[in-house]
Amino acid sequence: MEFIDYIIYASIYLGLIATVFYALSYSVFKKRKELLFSDEELPFVSVLIPAWNEEDTIQKTIESIMASNYKDFEVLVIDDGSKDKTFQLAKALEKKYPRLKVYHKENGGKASALNFGIEKSKGDFIFTMDADTYVHPESVNRMVRYFKDSKVMCVSPAMLVYKPKTILQRIQQAEYLLGLFLRKAFSALDAIFVTPGAFSAYRKEFFKKHGGYEVGNITEDLELALRIQYEGYRIENCPNAPAWTIAPAKFKESLLQRRRWYHGWLKNLWKYRKIFGKKYGDLGSFVIPTAGLNIVFSVVVLVYALFKTISSINTELAFLSTVNFSLSGAWNINLYILERFAFLFFSNPVMIFIIIFIVIFTVYTRYATRKTGKVPGLLFNMFLFFVFFSIIFGFWWIVSIIYTAFHKNVKWR
Repeated sequence: MEFIDYIIYASIYLGLIATVFYALSYSVFKKRKELLFSDEELPFVSVLIPAWNEEDTIQKTIESIMASNYKDFEVLVIDDGSKDKTFQLAKALEKKYPRLKVYHKENGGKASALNFGIEKSKGDFIFTMDADTYVHPESVNRMVRYFKDSKVMCVSPAMLVYKPKTILQRIQQAEYLLGLFLRKAFSALDAIFVTPGAFSAYRKEFFKKHGGYEVGNITEDLELALRIQYEGYRIENCPNAPAWTIAPAKFKESLLQRRRWYHGWLKNLWKYRKIFGKKYGDLGSFVIPTAGLNIVFSVVVLVYALFKTISSINTELAFLSTVNFSLSGAWNINLYILERFAFLFFSNPVMIFIIIFIVIFTVYTRYATRKTGKVPGLLFNMFLFFVFFSIIFGFWWIVSIIYTAFHKNVKWR
């Protein structure tokens, strides 16, 4: 076997181990008794919505959280120096919703806006919500109950894609659904290392002891999640608390978003590199190392598969030209290349293992839909995910690694 074959089968072996490990972890979690607030113990909470040029969605987001069935809460909108009508539109809703407060500040970034909101908030528990996110009426109620355990500093929701329309959004919807199962399995291991910036809940006490959001960090939510784990606290997940975010509809938008996410992930992991090892349990000894290895394997296998396939097609075309075989017209040539690419790419023996993963991921997704409700077009979205995601994922990571390796500047947008 060639060296690349060892890489490919090592990635498959690691993937199977991780898949079984997370499934067993979830089964153990189901037997664990959770410590939850009773109805009488539910606390007053503050919901912070930082906003920058969000005039298209800000009012709907405010109305979404105001429709919450939770009784004791306030909503603080922090306009971070928007140049559009975000502040005016949010301010106009203050009369309609007495518990709503809208503030304006000079532009300083999302972390700065959140820190401003934390200082103004009255609740002992903080929910952070993006200005293009919509939540289920019961989500706040269900999430806040996990803070009964004093070691829990953060609770993450069930993040979903809001009304996916484009192929890319449908692929991301399937990705998010798969993530719901994994996040719950990670919580069973006390190993959640990413909390959604679009909607998450925090104990205010943590900010007082360990500081607020890191200003200037392009993935401030990821840094905070790693800091919580680094300080020895717990992050929980509430799988039946849906929150919908608007996913990028175009490839360039998604590339910019993922480049920021993945670049930030690499930078923050380096910052908290001491988290690797037995001291941090499954998080440091298995979950994060496995995630890192899977990224490396995905990039290597994708690059190899693409170059190998293209090389094989070039060899075939060169051979056909030597025997005077002619493909008439550009259409026939392109169709031939497409057919051969699909055949060579998907006829690889590795596809057998990919089919196994497809079956497992389908089971994972079934878990997600049981928790969050029926998802229209799920079968079609899963098909798109299985066909295209690994290629897109590998490309996102290649670009992100290049930017990180060459110290290129990555901005928010």
